[in-house]
Amino acid sequence: MAENKDGQEKTEDATQRRKQESRDEGQVAKSVDVTTASILLIGGSTVFLMGGGVLSNYQNFTKQIFGNLNKVNLTDITVPTLFNDLMSFIAITVVPLMLLIVFIALSSEIGQVGFHFATKKFTKGLRFNKIFNPFPGMKRIFGSKHTLFELVKNFTKIIILGYVVWTVLSNKQEHIISLVEKPFSEIGSSMASIAFEILLKLSLVYILIAFADYKYQKWKFAEDLKMTKTEVKEENKQSEGDPKIKAQLRRLMTMRIRTLMLKNIQTADVVITNPTHYAVAIKYQQGMMSAPQVVAKGVDFLALKIREIATDSNVPIVEEPPLARALYKNCEIGQEIPENLFRAVAQILAYIYSLKTKIK
Repeated sequence: MAENKDGQEKTEDATQRRKQESRDEGQVAKSVDVTTASILLIGGSTVFLMGGGVLSNYQNFTKQIFGNLNKVNLTDITVPTLFNDLMSFIAITVVPLMLLIVFIALSSEIGQVGFHFATKKFTKGLRFNKIFNPFPGMKRIFGSKHTLFELVKNFTKIIILGYVVWTVLSNKQEHIISLVEKPFSEIGSSMASIAFEILLKLSLVYILIAFADYKYQKWKFAEDLKMTKTEVKEENKQSEGDPKIKAQLRRLMTMRIRTLMLKNIQTADVVITNPTHYAVAIKYQQGMMSAPQVVAKGVDFLALKIREIATDSNVPIVEEPPLARALYKNCEIGQEIPENLFRAVAQILAYIYSLKTKIK
């Protein structure tokens, strides 16, 4: 199992933040064999399909050059013309194939890891002391298990691909020997056919190799990116904040809310109680509120505090246990009471208003 530099086991899967940081530094899971297999199959097949046209253009170009050698005078005027003809021939025949290979390579790379600018690859990932100090690099090259594994893997690929080529050539041995007695035109087409067969079989085998290597690179990258339990905890602290600080902030916020809530009790119209376990303070301003609102609520100790403040502030207290429990469970502070409780609250408010009118 992988370990970090402190000897702690990396048992936890990498977090999303760790994966994103690794991606920003240009560290992604990809296989070079996938790109090679794509170029070999698509690029090689395209070369064979376009080979007739390329060969025809080459023959016409050479005939034009060598057929007019005795007529060409190398002057300041003719040399640029000949150079332009050469560049045009290269642009028509070679450049499209080069662009195709570049496109295949880019498509294979993007297809594996997606399109993303590694913003930290040349900032955070750049270490000048390591660049100009060859000894750590030589140690990684010659003393690394990964390097040894890659060497064995590449050697195995050479053996497999060499066996494929040897199999095709051994099966075509008699046909190749017989080409000596055939016209020159038939030799070219026969060799092209054999070469295409080799290319096709190599491509198919290389696709299998690329698929296996891609799966291995994905697994190895995930293993290398794993984190220790301590690293996960530290990252959670950085992204979400220290749990102790968050708990302290929650306590401060709760105390602040309670302070504001207790101040609202002094302006409430009525406090509905359980009578001892629940207490809900109601306020209604006609013309300014569409329905009565809950301005404070509490249970047990907080309910007792609400009743004490209500008593000191001469706010009426009404004991209605079912209504008090319903208001506490269904209403938040600052929220209007629901329709199903409106009638019961309205009756209590009407009773309180009638008492105030009689006193006046």
